[in-house]
Amino acid sequence: MSPNRPDPGRVRHRRQVWLSLVIVVIAAVVGGCVSIPTSSSPQPIGSLERRNPSANVPSPTPGMDPESLVRAFLKAGVNPGSGHLAARQFLTTKASDDWDDRGGSLILGQINVLTDDRTADAFSVRLIGDNTGTLQSNGQLIPASGRVEIKLGLVRQNGEWRIDGPLPAGAILDRTVFENSYQSHSLYFPSTDGRRLVADPRWLYAANRQLPDQLIGLLIQGPSDDIARAVNNPFNAGSNLRGSITTDGGGVRMDLTGLVDTDDQVRTLLAAQIVWTLARNEIPGPYRIDADGVALLDKYPGGLQTTDVAALDPTAVPAETVGLNVIRGGALLKVEQAGESPAPGPTGTSNSIIAAALSPDGSTVAIVQRAGSGQSLSLARYGGTPQEVLRGSSITRPSFAGDANAVWSVVDGKVVRISIDPTSGATQRVESDSGSVGSAASGQITEFQVSRDGARVAMIVGGQVVLGVISTDRNRYSLGGVRTAAYNIGGPAVSLDWASGDTVVVARATTDTPVVQVQINGTPAVGLLSSNLTPPVSAVVANSSTIYVADSRGVLRLSSNNGEPDQYWNEVGPTMGSNSIPVLP
Repeated sequence: MSPNRPDPGRVRHRRQVWLSLVIVVIAAVVGGCVSIPTSSSPQPIGSLERRNPSANVPSPTPGMDPESLVRAFLKAGVNPGSGHLAARQFLTTKASDDWDDRGGSLILGQINVLTDDRTADAFSVRLIGDNTGTLQSNGQLIPASGRVEIKLGLVRQNGEWRIDGPLPAGAILDRTVFENSYQSHSLYFPSTDGRRLVADPRWLYAANRQLPDQLIGLLIQGPSDDIARAVNNPFNAGSNLRGSITTDGGGVRMDLTGLVDTDDQVRTLLAAQIVWTLARNEIPGPYRIDADGVALLDKYPGGLQTTDVAALDPTAVPAETVGLNVIRGGALLKVEQAGESPAPGPTGTSNSIIAAALSPDGSTVAIVQRAGSGQSLSLARYGGTPQEVLRGSSITRPSFAGDANAVWSVVDGKVVRISIDPTSGATQRVESDSGSVGSAASGQITEFQVSRDGARVAMIVGGQVVLGVISTDRNRYSLGGVRTAAYNIGGPAVSLDWASGDTVVVARATTDTPVVQVQINGTPAVGLLSSNLTPPVSAVVANSSTIYVADSRGVLRLSSNNGEPDQYWNEVGPTMGSNSIPVLP
């Protein structure tokens, strides 16, 4: 075995290893001073334009000086192949043997290499950079903030400089090189009720040509720890992929093992998560999925198409005819091309509504109203008479969880879920354990919006944007996996909404880039164009094609029609010159 190759058993070991104590977090970066990049092609939803990944990484060259060697080492660390063999070429034999690369990889931006001490045969440097995140061994990117300092020693080995350690567990990656070498891919896992697919983004080294095998292998391994209690993994513990997936000749063919005892319902979920994981990662079908030598689903022996599992399409949008509504003067108004008119029923003539939410299909409305010295939360069919379900001193804007049968809010600081019986209309209130929120941010929860798949929540806590996962255990709910949404949002945030299952739009109380877009895959927030907005922006709502905001003039929209994004915010005519709050299914 080569002295620069790690022990294969150690490479296969996947447990998380804490960073070495040589890493010192200097100070957290907070506040509105953090740079927000602006999308060069302003698009209401979706990811940044994909880069063409580079498979080239540097290797040591004769006569390389210590600083150049350290910077090249950071670039080489982006290639995880063979236990980071490319990066190990920059290490002494002892440092390579001692280096445990199996922990999460630290991603640093704006790296400075500072010299401390130097002799003819020894060199001491400090790496100082912005901590932007940690890439877990399963490909999950966890955002972070702060300044990090790492001390490294170099010595001459066979006449050439090499890093002699000490090295923290896991690789150290230059953020720019990481962005050029990795791509985000979403896996999909069934929700606990089996009615939806939930995205689980992972970052994979783009130069690896076995993407289908990687994706299915990760599905078999199961969901990330943070969403594990919000989804199911239909694969058995003994499931595996027999051989490699073939994609030649058109379509995909694979053979799974260990699924003999699974019933038709589980097999249907397996088929859906496999098809949509591959399809959403631009691997076209048909998808021939065999299980232990026979078709996974008997009625699709020749393979499945996305239309065969359309009921679990993670990007599907429920049909609705309600469209944009606004709150003005305490009433709910319906906005149409010809103008606006009172919403049907008592909500259209009210004078006390201060917040509202519409279910994804537009059938149900939840409203918060002034009630004496406090506030009340009521539910109604759209156009029907609201029925009060609870009161409190302070109630946040409601949020429906995937359909019209559950609504969430924060009442006097407590996270509350209200379930609605679809037949009788009876409601049941359940408080959720939200104690973990304080680990990510301190302060009052002023916004609480549940994703359309019902698995995640985006919150504003003390002006900061945090994400969490809703865990379900029978009829008990708790928030877990709570983390900062992105390291560069700054603040304070005043409003947010889910544009899709993996994208959140945030309104900030700033004049510089007041509206930003955040994805759940750990990437930095991206600013949306703001040239014709007139801050302050006080509210934002969104769906998969359009964002609406309320600024000092009225409600404006940013849309994407036929894939072509608007180049400026368009006024929603009837709302201009009024203090309107947009409401969207």
